[in-house]
Amino acid sequence: MSSKIEKKKDRRDFEVEGVKYAVVRPNIQVLTGANKIRRETFNQELEAGSLLRDQLEEELRKRELWSDEREANYQRLRVEIVDSEYKLAAGGIKLSEAKQLALEMKQKREEMVELLSSRTDLDSNTCEGRADAMRFNYLFANCLVYSDSGEKYFKNGLNDYLLNQEDLVALVGASEFFYLISETDQVDDKLPENKFLKQFNFVNEKYQLVDKEGKLVDQEGKHIDENGNLIEWVNDKDFIYVDINGRQLDDDGNFKVEFSPFLDDDGNPIGLEENKTVKKTTRRRKTSPKKEEAV
Repeated sequence: MSSKIEKKKDRRDFEVEGVKYAVVRPNIQVLTGANKIRRETFNQELEAGSLLRDQLEEELRKRELWSDEREANYQRLRVEIVDSEYKLAAGGIKLSEAKQLALEMKQKREEMVELLSSRTDLDSNTCEGRADAMRFNYLFANCLVYSDSGEKYFKNGLNDYLLNQEDLVALVGASEFFYLISETDQVDDKLPENKFLKQFNFVNEKYQLVDKEGKLVDQEGKHIDENGNLIEWVNDKDFIYVDINGRQLDDDGNFKVEFSPFLDDDGNPIGLEENKTVKKTTRRRKTSPKKEEAV
């Protein structure tokens, strides 16, 4: 699958397995249909007894998914991030300290997202959450098209999409459509820590940590591949996999080392003669089966 994405104000073009597609902004007719199905879904969920968002806080605490402690922790992280933003804006500290500060900010934002995960999951099951999801599905199903012809990918709209949500084109297209209508792919560019890290070339275009040569590294400065596995560069193009202590691994994660026999208490190899005998017997049976049968 190609990851090539072309961004425009009213559409995003992408490619999957050599075929070009696009997601476009919905027109008035599609928006009207989406708002109608949202109202219908909301009423259905309300009649079925689904939660309203106003009841979310109470339900979270009832299920022990939220507490005063979690709330306090969330607010603490928020304040610490704001303080760090101020320090980055003010400058006057070592670049290495500023880098560490920026990395800590990224980590704290991730912690905040994790804290809110249970709230987000439950919100998606409220009347409003399910109604919003159905509205998005309707919009996307009618806005995913073939790039060249503009013909709809899901000819029957929403019903086709609901039956084929795991379709590869649908999976990629849904993400692209979300970015198109929400412009959230630009959020990372606006975060103070990312602006700093990018300004001083500590990260690449994907906001992955890199060294001075642009090679991927972890937060400790050790080289890694795209999947986060530790590596050691042999030259500009080739690398080997290593463990945390720099010992070479094969592609399956096993140590790449020549085995030597274990020793007994007197320092003699254990089982060495047996191994040789087994190998000799095995080889003889393969090469001269008729002689063995004669004996």
